[in-house]
Amino acid sequence: MEPPDAGAELSAGDVVPGGFGWARVAGRVVPLAATGVALYLLMPQLLAVFSAFPRLRAFQPLWYPAMVLLEAASFACVWQLQRIAISGLSWFLSVTSQLVSNSISRIVPGGIAVGGAVQFRMLNRGGCDPAAAGFALTATSMVTTGVVFGLPLVVLPVIAFGQPAPSGLTTIATTGGLAFVLLVIVGVVLAWSDATVRLLARAVGRLARLARRSTPADLPDVLVARRTDVIRSLGKRWPAAVLTAAGKWGLDYLALLAALAGAGQHPRVSLVLLAYVAANVLAMIPITPGGLGFVEAGLTGTLALAGVPAAAAAVSTLAYRLVSFWLPLAAGAPAWVAYRVRYR
Repeated sequence: MEPPDAGAELSAGDVVPGGFGWARVAGRVVPLAATGVALYLLMPQLLAVFSAFPRLRAFQPLWYPAMVLLEAASFACVWQLQRIAISGLSWFLSVTSQLVSNSISRIVPGGIAVGGAVQFRMLNRGGCDPAAAGFALTATSMVTTGVVFGLPLVVLPVIAFGQPAPSGLTTIATTGGLAFVLLVIVGVVLAWSDATVRLLARAVGRLARLARRSTPADLPDVLVARRTDVIRSLGKRWPAAVLTAAGKWGLDYLALLAALAGAGQHPRVSLVLLAYVAANVLAMIPITPGGLGFVEAGLTGTLALAGVPAAAAAVSTLAYRLVSFWLPLAAGAPAWVAYRVRYR
């Protein structure tokens, strides 16, 4: 047998020494590199926020328990929203799977997809139908995202007929309103067009084949059937789902107002709402875990546009992120242990 040609080129599917495929290596290295570059560029803003730690001594301590309670209620709205979308879902499974998914999505670069996949597997192991759970999670994600993009519509009349806002925040309000309309259109199309769902299923199948994963041959039919099941399950509960999603964002927004109050700041709530929306849109950028760096930089900047002094904006952002980002992150490990004890 002749030895292989040392100069022969390897294809994307070939393996490199150590048993890793080039595509798999690139899929791991590229996100990590992008995260590293983003954090390097955002490091000055991150340092500015974390350097505010000594100034937390002047933060009014009574606002901390208020922020924690508001964030806990915000997470409870997410758990209830999942129970509305997934028929028969227990509180235990909803709470533990969401907390674990939330922690993973805030640790791993591009973690939204990874966290969603982990929650999908946890729900499947807990007895939920895989396709139905996948569609339900997608539906709840669209509802919650649509609500946060729709929040600027509440402020637009105030800006148009009342007190004007800085041009940067006005742009945020307009962009959020347009994104809300687009999401509504996409949701309606997915809810009523079987052809669109089948097209999406075929696209998922192609991506799975590229990743060397198998998918059922009847995936388009399964997704259409499960989409119909989710819509039927929601039924008249759509208003409750929207109100619950609004409660998730509203309570989190109140936690930000509490952080500002703890720092002795009471700016216009309408402008703070626009700053809040901008920060949450930045958190959706799948480059750094949980939008780390993007949120800190965006929130301090937009709060400054809302009239908050730079030092107070940094303190408020730090206090808010400690309660809304880092505290729930720590809850993931206990939730995973509880889940594993229940579903051995």
